Amino acid sequence: MKRYLGLVTLFLFLASFVFSGTPSPNWEDQIIYFVMIDRFANGDTSNDVLTDSGIESGMVNSKYNGGDIQGLIDQLDYIKELGATAIWVTPPVANQWWDGSVNYGGYHGYWARHFKKIDEHFGDLELYKKFVEEAHKRGMYVIQDIVSNHTGNFLIYKNGQYFLNNQSVPTNKPDQYPFNMNDYNDPEQRKLNVYHWPSEIKNPNQYNTEFSQLDDLNTENPLVIEALKDSYTFWIEEADIDGFRIDTVIYVPNEFWEEFLNGENGIYEIAQKVEKNDFLTYGEAWITPQPFTNVAEKSLNEYMEIGFNSMLDFPLQTDIKRVFKEGKPTSYLEYRLNQRETMYKDPSRMITFIDNHDMDRFLKGSDINSLKQALTFIFTIPGIPTLYYGTEQNFVETRAAMFEHGFASGGVDHFDTTTPTFQYIKELIELRKNIPTFRYGKVKVLFADELGPGPFIYKVKDESKSYIILMNTSSNKKHATDVDLGIDEGTVLKPILVNNMINKEIVYSSPLNILLNAKAIGIFEVTNEINPVKEEEVSVEITNLEEDQTFSDNFVLKGTASNAKSIQVIVDREEKEYAKINLTQKQSEPWEIPINISDFTPGQHNIFVKAYGRTPLIVDYSESYNINFEIPMVTLKIVEDLLGDDKGPNGTYSYPKDSTFNKQMDIKEVELIQIGTMLRMVVTMENVTDIWNPPNGFDHVTFQIYFDDPDKKGAVELPFQNATMPNNLNWDYEVYATGWGISLFSSENSSANKYGDPITPAPTTQVNKQENKITFMIPLSTLDTSDLSGWTIYITTYDYDGIEGVLRPLSPNGGPWSFGGGNPTDPKIMDDILIKID
Repeated sequence: MKRYLGLVTLFLFLASFVFSGTPSPNWEDQIIYFVMIDRFANGDTSNDVLTDSGIESGMVNSKYNGGDIQGLIDQLDYIKELGATAIWVTPPVANQWWDGSVNYGGYHGYWARHFKKIDEHFGDLELYKKFVEEAHKRGMYVIQDIVSNHTGNFLIYKNGQYFLNNQSVPTNKPDQYPFNMNDYNDPEQRKLNVYHWPSEIKNPNQYNTEFSQLDDLNTENPLVIEALKDSYTFWIEEADIDGFRIDTVIYVPNEFWEEFLNGENGIYEIAQKVEKNDFLTYGEAWITPQPFTNVAEKSLNEYMEIGFNSMLDFPLQTDIKRVFKEGKPTSYLEYRLNQRETMYKDPSRMITFIDNHDMDRFLKGSDINSLKQALTFIFTIPGIPTLYYGTEQNFVETRAAMFEHGFASGGVDHFDTTTPTFQYIKELIELRKNIPTFRYGKVKVLFADELGPGPFIYKVKDESKSYIILMNTSSNKKHATDVDLGIDEGTVLKPILVNNMINKEIVYSSPLNILLNAKAIGIFEVTNEINPVKEEEVSVEITNLEEDQTFSDNFVLKGTASNAKSIQVIVDREEKEYAKINLTQKQSEPWEIPINISDFTPGQHNIFVKAYGRTPLIVDYSESYNINFEIPMVTLKIVEDLLGDDKGPNGTYSYPKDSTFNKQMDIKEVELIQIGTMLRMVVTMENVTDIWNPPNGFDHVTFQIYFDDPDKKGAVELPFQNATMPNNLNWDYEVYATGWGISLFSSENSSANKYGDPITPAPTTQVNKQENKITFMIPLSTLDTSDLSGWTIYITTYDYDGIEGVLRPLSPNGGPWSFGGGNPTDPKIMDDILIKID
């Protein structure tokens, strides 16, 4: 009996040892590094090519490049050196390697053929388990990307008939039951209803139709639900995974997620059995809200209520891009932060990020200082910061390889820990780890610019500490005025990290009035030290303005000043004054300054007066007013374009074959209107669509708009378009606009394969679908002019692949997502129009 009890005890001990996993961390304390396995590191070249033809492999964006699990293991210390504490990997599962019907491969991991096997290009299960083990040894956690919405493109429905994809490599169906039951023509397989059969969907919606031709799983079917539970709990029990990032959650019914996560033998139950009591699950609900709307936050909340314990914060990322990259008003972020504080139960659980593998990288169309601002922002607010691999190496290409023999690598490895950006991110990570306030504190915006790029000041506070973060998103110096920091007069603010800013203490004088350098960053600790504040003898006020007053004609600004040697009128918080006059330093001395409204863009502006005393250090600021200018419009030009000429330079091009393409690139008319110092460009198209819900209101077309200043010598080559300017012209500025983003560049440092230097603010857009009109609003100040006389504008249209962030390919035969009728090296222009302004 004793021997029997001993054996039972031994068995229980061994069982406990076998099934005990790595305990969950405090996720709010983690920093995630997001890796695309195929593009990160190639540790084993023997698995690069696995077909006789090699069709699935190559140094191009559509194929396997060679990154693998051994490479991940080899570079764990690189990731640890950066300071990341968790690694999110794209799906490592066995995929469809190549789909000849779309000329694209499953290197990315989202086209599964077997949910419980490792893709042969990456390694095997034992190697994957070793990777997780090695990460855990270094104090890092592993988050695996999973897909429950679809498999690869194995099933084709065309002209009322079903086919298995005979251009699929290595198989034409998944290898795993029941997902291999995909032959509709077999009554037994059809009866199982593993997929949403297209011919049987009576009421198509986002839950039961194919996404990008990928076979849509019937996630209402108990057979499918149990198979997916089994597939993904396998990785928790077998590989000791710590969390899941869950793909395309908005395309799967909520009832599935409730059962998948919380049901019997679901994700949480199995995770708890192996002592992972806080198994991280964050979903991808890619919703890009319009500014000052909270529909996206409401949607993310719904997913949290049905079982997800985190979500990717797409609403925040959308406005991070708008504010720090495109130069939109910093008040966008004020609203978004307020929504996070009020709408989310716990903002510290949200996954924050600035870009990812499915969109343009932040640096495409931006600059290093703006990147630093965006990163500083997500590292100083609650949320789990996530870095997309290569950000620390200044990557511009969305899915470029980190290793020498990979796509867009430039023929070198990119694991340099000495680069300035790597070191800056490392410093941010250390700061966040050492200051709990940034992880758990409350955020309050103290100043935001409602008009455009400019100051953005916020406080992060917990029970014991407070920090003030100051930024200026503008490329010019900008004023922040009347800022109430909510602290005692004379409080010393100690700098702990600055960029483009003097590294010195600030003594708070209430209210704070400060001129911030271009692209400035300052993180300041609110200390307990109090210094005396000297009262200045100079004062100034405006006496004839009211808040929100509207002017439709020129006017005279009036006021009084005391002890002022001079005063400056400041409009829109710029450093350079609009006007300046000298005074005699008398008491209550009156002053008047004329304002010409045609010197400005139409709409809202901010205006205040700054007075200088006997020395430049003695200053005072008047109250700041928001006013409006109604400026007459002047039509510069109206030019019509032939319809039906959207066929490329030689008339041979054809649209991609997917049914969603329908004349969106055919220009009908362009109207140019000047309103003060604003250019309003109204482009009428043959068709405007928003099938993919783009935030800018149009899709399946990109606009490349080139401006030629006759007084400048610009560039000839059109970036990434295999083309040059027509009629021996050159361009000085380019607007690159898609439905998801808009950028403005100068021709400086541009080339055939490189955009020029970015300029902010980028133009804004408006869309009228009923009239097929897309309007671009372009401040002339960004073109360094107030008069377009003699300028030439060249407008071209094409389309781009939003996932890869590149203009779509061109080939003789085309394809579902590529243009036909040309060669890859031919101009990427479907339609164009040339406009000369008199």
